Amino acid sequence: MSTDHGVLALMRHRNYMLYWFGFLISNAGAWIQSVAQGWLVYEISDSAAWLGTVGFVRAFPLILLSLIGGTVADRFPKRRILYITQSVQLLSAFILGTLTLLGHIQVWHVVLLSAVSAAAQAFDQPTRHALVPQLVPRSILHSAISFNSIAFNGAALFGPSLTGVLVPLIGFAGCFYVNAASFVAVFIALALMDFPPHRPGERKQSMLQDLREGLAFIRHSPIILALISMAAVTSFFARPYQQFITVFAKDVVHGDVGIAGLMQAAPALGTVIFMLAIVSAPDIQWKGKMLLGSGVLFSLALVAFSWSSNLYLSLALLVIVGGCAMTWQTTLNTLLQTNVDDRMRGRVMSAYTMTALAMMPLGQGPLGVAVDYLGPSLAVTLGALISLAWLVYMGILRVREIRALP
Repeated sequence: MSTDHGVLALMRHRNYMLYWFGFLISNAGAWIQSVAQGWLVYEISDSAAWLGTVGFVRAFPLILLSLIGGTVADRFPKRRILYITQSVQLLSAFILGTLTLLGHIQVWHVVLLSAVSAAAQAFDQPTRHALVPQLVPRSILHSAISFNSIAFNGAALFGPSLTGVLVPLIGFAGCFYVNAASFVAVFIALALMDFPPHRPGERKQSMLQDLREGLAFIRHSPIILALISMAAVTSFFARPYQQFITVFAKDVVHGDVGIAGLMQAAPALGTVIFMLAIVSAPDIQWKGKMLLGSGVLFSLALVAFSWSSNLYLSLALLVIVGGCAMTWQTTLNTLLQTNVDDRMRGRVMSAYTMTALAMMPLGQGPLGVAVDYLGPSLAVTLGALISLAWLVYMGILRVREIRALP
């Protein structure tokens, strides 16, 4: 492997590696909580609609606050923002664990605390996205964004699997406390990092004017607008399948919480395999074609998974689904990052946060109802086909420049 790219190149940047390790540990805790929380909610309510509702309510803080979060990321020190957002999420996990331990937990508690965490993420995600280009050179930005995906989904590789072991040992409450403790790693990483100096510049505009400026930039940039619309449709119709893996595990392949953990981990395995391949490759000069190809394959593999009742086939298909989904998402993220300058990055990435993060839980509500009435296979298939149709229309037929993006 050439030292001009890949993991070796990333390892030479101390701040980036501190950032990466801190969030790797925190993400493992988040995945443990996610699987335990989904199983707990389904056990309490026996309803896919309630599972969808937990995700659905996360959408509203993300929709209402993400654009503001991007403006804040462009104006204020990023370390300070991350300290606050991580503290809010830690407290939310601790409260959830305490309510469960005391035997007072109800579904509405999970719904409310999910909304609180989502509000913190509306400020957290644009800040983290805008920070990465300041930690590595532009030449290895795609590798850095891909490696970030490994931190999130690599944690998903062992986090969900651990849940099947931890629930019998320490219960649901213990899993939530593990997540709360994992945020300490982020605080340590933030404290050790040498942040780029904050240069807010001379601000003659209000935050509202900054927000309008960012929206105007997106509206008048056909490629940026097309990429964000593709993220929105895919996140609303196709990516919500993840919230209902518990349903497939319990009702389709007839497994327990351990099987649910394995099925949650399978897409993460695909992510790690695909992202390691991207990180190890030289600078890829055909990202537009990679974006479209991975998006098409993701939708088709998701359709195949939705009709599989064999555990091993389902796991194999989920590996492909996860790998293609993250290749698509990482490439789209990179294309957005490399087509905006530092002054506008926080606001553009907040729009991406609103679509990539907010639209997914927003789609979980309708999909939960569809799963209850149509069954999981037909409901997930319809979402995947709608996503595929929009990808072909917007990325291949309407904005043809996307195919030529380097």
